[in-house]
Amino acid sequence: MSNTNKGQLTSAQRLAKKRMLTQLKREIEDIEYDIKHSKMANLRISTIRNLKISLVVARLIAPYVLTAGITFGAFSIFNVPFVRDDIKKLLETKKTMDSRGNIRTEQQYDEYENTKGTISYIGKWEEGQDGFYCRSIKTYVLKDYSEDMIIKLLEDEDIAALDDIFGTPITSKTELSNNLTEADMMIEPYLEAIVYSKDENDYIIIKEPIDDNLGYGLLWFIVTLFAEMIPITIRSERGTFDFEWEVDKIKDAYPRVNREELKRKLEIRKNNYDRLKR
Repeated sequence: MSNTNKGQLTSAQRLAKKRMLTQLKREIEDIEYDIKHSKMANLRISTIRNLKISLVVARLIAPYVLTAGITFGAFSIFNVPFVRDDIKKLLETKKTMDSRGNIRTEQQYDEYENTKGTISYIGKWEEGQDGFYCRSIKTYVLKDYSEDMIIKLLEDEDIAALDDIFGTPITSKTELSNNLTEADMMIEPYLEAIVYSKDENDYIIIKEPIDDNLGYGLLWFIVTLFAEMIPITIRSERGTFDFEWEVDKIKDAYPRVNREELKRKLEIRKNNYDRLKR
């Protein structure tokens, strides 16, 4: 094998040099393009970087958003938090009847505090002490009695048999008064029944009260805070997701274009190109 003359290159060396020159020329052109369009390049890089960081943020908050969505959906079955719902108010009737034939009716588009039907035995006024008169009142819970059955019960002369019919009274009290008329003193023991009913066909629509809605929303917020402990615990004990590391990796992969740095790189590439071209 003969030695090559000084200053002469083999075909393999010439090919390698040509490839290097081509590569350097391409790099020079790319750098010049980046310098010329650095603003556009930075905009594109920022868009891609922000999009990828947004996806990482979505991964970070997804379990908590999902948990809040589940609790919100559960609460919305009954009432939508922070939204004043339309409320349907049925006409409710409170009817008071007694064994003396008196009937009194109250109606309102609102709920009564207690809608449990009752029947009371109201005794005769008796002279007590210190100038007071007293009478006993025993109240029982009405079971599933229709209004007709209640009227028949009020008409029954044996009004003292309520213990046998309804069991133990829910209240047993003594009423006192120092100012009675002769008519009051003449009243014999009687029964008084109170029944409640609703008319499904008679109603009004109103907006939910602000205080009720805020209270419901606050309850949802508190329940959600406790529920968020579940994904927090799972992520801290079993998760491998590192938010800061993911964001740093994206920033390193998509650095902003630095014109001064590009100019230094361009000068180095041009010098290498000129030297290699000789």
